[in-house]
Amino acid sequence: MLVLIPLAVAGIWVIHVDPFFHYHKPYTSGYYYILNNQRSQNDGILKHFNYNAAITGTSMTENFKTSELDALFGTKSVKVPYSGGSYKEINDSLKSALANNPELKTIIRGLDMSRFMIDKDNMRFDLGEYPVYLYDDNPFNDLKYIFNRDVLFTRVWPMITENDKEDFKPGITSFDVYSNWMSSYTFGVKTVCPEGVTVQEAGNPVHLTDEEKKNVVGTARQNITSLAAEYPEVTFYYFFTPYSIVWWKDYVENGTIYKQIEAEELIIEEILQYSNIKLYSFNTLTNITADLNHYKDDTHYGSWVNSLMLKYMKDGKCLLTAGNYEQYLAEELDFYTSYDYSQINGQEDYEYDYYAEALLNQEIRGVAPLRLPGDLADHMELNNADIVSDQHGGTAGIACTGRLQRKSQSEISVAEYLISSEYVGARITVDDITDYRLLVFYGMKNRDHGQPGVYIYDEQNALVASYAVSYPELDSEWHQYMIDVSKLSGRVTLIFNGGYIDNTGAAESLYTFSDIVLY
Repeated sequence: MLVLIPLAVAGIWVIHVDPFFHYHKPYTSGYYYILNNQRSQNDGILKHFNYNAAITGTSMTENFKTSELDALFGTKSVKVPYSGGSYKEINDSLKSALANNPELKTIIRGLDMSRFMIDKDNMRFDLGEYPVYLYDDNPFNDLKYIFNRDVLFTRVWPMITENDKEDFKPGITSFDVYSNWMSSYTFGVKTVCPEGVTVQEAGNPVHLTDEEKKNVVGTARQNITSLAAEYPEVTFYYFFTPYSIVWWKDYVENGTIYKQIEAEELIIEEILQYSNIKLYSFNTLTNITADLNHYKDDTHYGSWVNSLMLKYMKDGKCLLTAGNYEQYLAEELDFYTSYDYSQINGQEDYEYDYYAEALLNQEIRGVAPLRLPGDLADHMELNNADIVSDQHGGTAGIACTGRLQRKSQSEISVAEYLISSEYVGARITVDDITDYRLLVFYGMKNRDHGQPGVYIYDEQNALVASYAVSYPELDSEWHQYMIDVSKLSGRVTLIFNGGYIDNTGAAESLYTFSDIVLY
């Protein structure tokens, strides 16, 4: 009894809280559920959550945002990626989802191009012990979950104790955040190819064998099209994951690009037999694939590429059809076999990775960039500053001369002083910043104590975003800066201050802002 009673209590708590959703949907009114274990939690998400659309695939789908899918398609969606997953694993998960949720009508799924020729029954068992007991219908092996020490002490117990705290807020990790890896990586040629690339001559063409063709078709029929045949009322949005120019380089140099595209052709022809599958390929969007500012390695792209793909799926762009797929394949082969791969070494690497997203914002969200001060000249006030021409990139600039009269060691913060008293630079009003993502600008210290400080205030003059650099950290070169404004909305005031922050700075200090754009 001393053993059984504590075990029973522990098991009851695991079943009640159910951090892996094996028995029921989460109690988000009483606990906070952290989503961070794909292969333990995805099956429960698919079986027990309320949704009518799903995003799935490998790590190529981890940066999708369900909020964007829902806004575009009018759905209520979940995201269930399987990092490193095989076609079979992902297709099996969709089988379970469709069997358990008759409301599921829209599926977004990435088809990794590197897996075209892998055996149709391949599964990944090299990622640790697979939690089969969470997937099957055997109630007896549920004991591995109910009496799991890690589940009890690293999941259930903290969830129970956390909700006793005064500031506790119940809920669940958002699907926008779940498995999103953007904050952990950098992008660009210096990240993807820190030592540069060595270009070799193209290898002799290698083609698919008859056995390989049979395997590709078998994979497509078992793990890609079978569900479309079984569920004709469901719309499947499939897309080939757009790898970078560096990935293609290896295939060109060893001659297997021909085999790769032949396999792609077989899969396309199998998929196009089903009217409820919409197949997209972004491989000929070479402004994306050939620009490493969109990639953290040779295959993984930034979240803005996920956003762009969703928009294009909604608009029907890059859709492959019976009438255009042969031309698409010819263009794909021609571009990657004729590309001058030595260009990779000379690519610009953006100082701020999210500048790549800024440049795509108009394409993704239909919001034209605002160039300051030009587009908002009527909404700008200058103080101890002048508009000067031919600055960074030939654009106009704001030359800020002088210093603030704020006393040294003042109890009034710089942000408060700028909005209530004075500034050295420009004050610009933006009527509605809601649809913009980033404020990008360049700056240069010209003389003495000139330094950049950019502050953004809401309609109540409360500070909502800022960026500042101290003058000792600056050289006399142009530098790019960026402020994330994606969470801001409504009318805002921007203050560009180039003067020193108090009256101890040199009166002749000079700093210039230029190439200012709201994307």
